[in-house]
Amino acid sequence: MEKEKQSIINNTELPDSSSKLIFGDNILSSQFFRDYADMEILRNIQPEDIEDVSERYVPLYSTERESDTVKKVNISKYLPRKENQLNLPLYIISLIEHKTKVEYNVVMQILRYMVYIWEDYEKEMTRQQPGISSRKDFRYPPILPIVYYEGERKWTASLDISERILCGELLGKYLPHFRYQLVMLRNYSNEDLLEKGDEISLAMLINKIQRPEDVSAFVNLPGEQVGEILKDTPEYLLDTMAKLLRALLYRMNLPEGETEDVVSRIKERKMAKLFENVKMDIQAERRERAEAEEKLEEVEKKLEETAKNLEIYKLISKMTVKGSSENEIKVELMRKFSLSEELAEREYKKVLEEE
Repeated sequence: MEKEKQSIINNTELPDSSSKLIFGDNILSSQFFRDYADMEILRNIQPEDIEDVSERYVPLYSTERESDTVKKVNISKYLPRKENQLNLPLYIISLIEHKTKVEYNVVMQILRYMVYIWEDYEKEMTRQQPGISSRKDFRYPPILPIVYYEGERKWTASLDISERILCGELLGKYLPHFRYQLVMLRNYSNEDLLEKGDEISLAMLINKIQRPEDVSAFVNLPGEQVGEILKDTPEYLLDTMAKLLRALLYRMNLPEGETEDVVSRIKERKMAKLFENVKMDIQAERRERAEAEEKLEEVEKKLEETAKNLEIYKLISKMTVKGSSENEIKVELMRKFSLSEELAEREYKKVLEEE
């Protein structure tokens, strides 16, 4: 017990650890697909339909993203008979990326992951049947990419890879498109999660607790309804919930004695009294939050400035390719970006010098 607790405390990637705990479990994963994946075919998925294949794929594309999970989901029995007349085993490979902050290149990162999975599949099929990938009827398995985001800030990263391609509009129909599904925890109220009434939603409720006021919001939930979720939960899943909560409370600097007292209430299924008599270091928490927000505002200002410069560059390049005159380009810069004539001319000359 002491060794297990110490490993969690020392882990510098606590959010990633919680993701591994959640999506490493097939019961929680099946509940996540049923409740939050935007696919009708997954509405009735059960734990036995899921195989965790993370150990096969994750090392292929990153040694630093060991928290990511890849699930092989058998959808054969949920397909209409006409869609699977030969009753073949059909699978969806689900790639779950866990994020606690906005990462602007995640769409490219996920695309690389998917290509690695498809390449591995092709090699495996070719090993079993040489030359199979060159056949007309050869198909790659479908992959459902999901980003599960727990951060408080709005997710502002591109959902479509086309938005990451410079001057992509010039390619027209030849511009590649690829999207991932975003499951954003902040979009679900405590009441929304509680209504689901399953363990994955309780885990998400726990992960929503990032500030002292979140503790108060949790305490104000109907205790009996919260407790009902764990009524028939297997003991090992109670342990998983306890690990999630322990990592959270240590991250919030709750003293060890109080932390273990709270954790023990989960194992005793006393959710209604989970945070009874718990005192949080509110001032320290608010101070850290204010400092973090100040730094974030500075970064966002720089990003906004960079984005504006990129838009200016794209406009000048596009109009130049179309043969627009210098004066026409400057007028459009003044109109679209509210620039003075002097600034418009400066931006125009700057782009020309770069080219």
